[in-house]
Amino acid sequence: MRQVTVLVSIVLMALVSTALAEQNTSAIFDMDEIAAQKNALVGGGGSGGPFVGGDTIADAFPIPSIPFYDTGNTCGYNDDYDEVCPFTGSTAPDVVYSYSPASDIALIIDLCPSGYDTKVYVYDDALNVLACNDDAGCPVAYRSRIDYVFLPGGGTYYIVVDGYGIDCGDYDLTITEWEPCAVLTCPEGAIQEGEPECFDGYDDMYNGGCNSVPEVFQSLAPSCEVITICGTSGTFLSEGTSTRDTDWFEMIVEEESMIEVCCIAEFPLQLITLDGSGGCFGEEIDYARVGCGDTACLTHLYLPGTYWIWVGPSVFEGYGCGADYILTIQGYHGTGASAAQMTQWGMIKSLFD
Repeated sequence: MRQVTVLVSIVLMALVSTALAEQNTSAIFDMDEIAAQKNALVGGGGSGGPFVGGDTIADAFPIPSIPFYDTGNTCGYNDDYDEVCPFTGSTAPDVVYSYSPASDIALIIDLCPSGYDTKVYVYDDALNVLACNDDAGCPVAYRSRIDYVFLPGGGTYYIVVDGYGIDCGDYDLTITEWEPCAVLTCPEGAIQEGEPECFDGYDDMYNGGCNSVPEVFQSLAPSCEVITICGTSGTFLSEGTSTRDTDWFEMIVEEESMIEVCCIAEFPLQLITLDGSGGCFGEEIDYARVGCGDTACLTHLYLPGTYWIWVGPSVFEGYGCGADYILTIQGYHGTGASAAQMTQWGMIKSLFD
């Protein structure tokens, strides 16, 4: 029976992983539906132990230095803590680590290689939540990662490894110091994205794509040469919630073409290509997520139609507005719209009715 349960869980995970990854491409998604998908996979881990972290804040395992790496199993611990990020109601067992930096430091806390549906959050010594993550868009669905949390020196902070629902199991914890990205230089002759620099409370009516109301995209002209675009993005606060500037570029492909899209950024980068013929709930074609200063490339054979390139941070805080990126597109040939022309989805969707 246990073998059948494991097999069903693996099949369910494969079916829902793509849907979960798409939640990062749109401002609108069904939290109840995702929760239902996650509940289908909750089942708990192994026999418990070895006990590595502490069971509570009172007996938290002290992290001696950064970088820090540890593995363990949360099954067999008690359920002492729960935070909303964005799901609540967890009764899963949790494990606690403590860290007391002598000076200011920013950390990356990674649980992506873990073996169950994880959740992670950070408290200060007054139990204020400094950062929290449930699903981070890891290579395996339903794993957690905090890409940036700032810890002022002189305090003690608590890192809680938790699970969604009642889930527990083997975890793989890596904590490293966050480092700022190298500065990029825009190549001569590149197209300038031209969007105003974002700020707290910013409402993106420039090229926010499906994250804008109404939806608005930045159209790109085909070219026999490599198209190079220099743009800016970053993270900011919107109504007190951390968010990010997302840039959507539109290609109208008139003949079958092999197109390569590459990007490098001064922030942890998420690069996505999507089929725009179905509107904002259209199909994701390809996806890449890389660290700042690393290059992401997506290559695909495109049939005639409308397609979108999504560029933005993979994180929601820690990288101020005005951070640069360089986007290149090769193989997008033919005739089409003028470079940097703005379009609304309602103006073109009739072509695909």
